[in-house]
Amino acid sequence: MITFVQMIVGEEEILIKPLYLILMKNQLGNVKQCRTLIKHGHVHVNEDIISDIDFQVNEDDVIKVDGQVIDTNVFVYYMMNKPKGYICANHDKQYPCVIDLIDRKDCYCVGRLDKDTTGFLLLTNDASLSKALLLPDYHVEKTYLVTVLKPLKEQLIDLFKEGIVIDQKIRCQSARLEIIDDFHCYVTIHEGRYHQVKKMFLSCGNQVTALKRMSFAGILLDEQLKEGQYRQLTKREFQKMKEVQKKYF
Repeated sequence: MITFVQMIVGEEEILIKPLYLILMKNQLGNVKQCRTLIKHGHVHVNEDIISDIDFQVNEDDVIKVDGQVIDTNVFVYYMMNKPKGYICANHDKQYPCVIDLIDRKDCYCVGRLDKDTTGFLLLTNDASLSKALLLPDYHVEKTYLVTVLKPLKEQLIDLFKEGIVIDQKIRCQSARLEIIDDFHCYVTIHEGRYHQVKKMFLSCGNQVTALKRMSFAGILLDEQLKEGQYRQLTKREFQKMKEVQKKYF
């Protein structure tokens, strides 16, 4: 049974967002309409009239539009242990989608995992995160637990570090490989090419039989989450994610 796991944490971290974006998430209009509401004095923050269209608010502020209090906690950040057999999409006619497993439909997947890949998947309704966390030029780390068909060889460590050539002509960025035993290893990459990890091992004469993402952007998969379960990021995990974003913007 698919369940939502709530985690209560004590770390303090304030989420700051543009005021107009909070209005948009409360279904008060598009960018232009929400900025117009602010400019014309319809919006109060903590009883003060705000006319600055670029004003920033945090989750503890009280926001009123024409006297009505609106919700400031409109963004969610979920860690899911993606189950096998689900695809990273909002809609699909052939396969079940991970969005069907959560309690809201305004979220999307930050990055994609193959249908048969399990492990850490980030879901959010905050579009501002996607660029910093997804573009390969920004070198966001992703670590996978890999199971292979044939015994692993020590020379693979250096080959992965040098950069494996896939699809006959594409050289991947340097990757870190840590051998656990003959058939299991950890691989850390900074790109997100299609079937990249599987293709890297194919180029080395081996085959991936199971793949599980263990971490993303410095955040470790919660071992208490069973496949298909998810929870909100803790304050500390959210801060790690924001540090990655700030590093490049």
